Amino acid sequence: MNTITLNNPAARAAQERWERLRGHKRIISRVKLLVEWEEAGSKEQVNAVTVDVSHSGCMAVVGADLPLHKRVRLVHPETGRKADAEVVWRSHEAWDAGFELVKPDATFWGLK
Repeated sequence: MNTITLNNPAARAAQERWERLRGHKRIISRVKLLVEWEEAGSKEQVNAVTVDVSHSGCMAVVGADLPLHKRVRLVHPETGRKADAEVVWRSHEAWDAGFELVKPDATFWGLK
């Protein structure tokens, strides 16, 4: 895991640049989810847990290797709420994925 030292001017500049590029502020939070999608005519479903969430989506550890631009449905099992999303980022690790909500809704995550 890389650690950014904000005393380093180059690291601080890079961090500030990434903050400007993000659409919304992120909140580190662990929210358990189900991820659903259609594959070859059948409904697939796997467990996931968020690493961080924002108004427009999340980064999560997912129990499947979902391809970029795959349309999925995120299901919050505690509330029963569902949200359509798209895979917009994949790590080189098979389990990390970024999801963008089709209709951004900060209340989806159930955080106060």
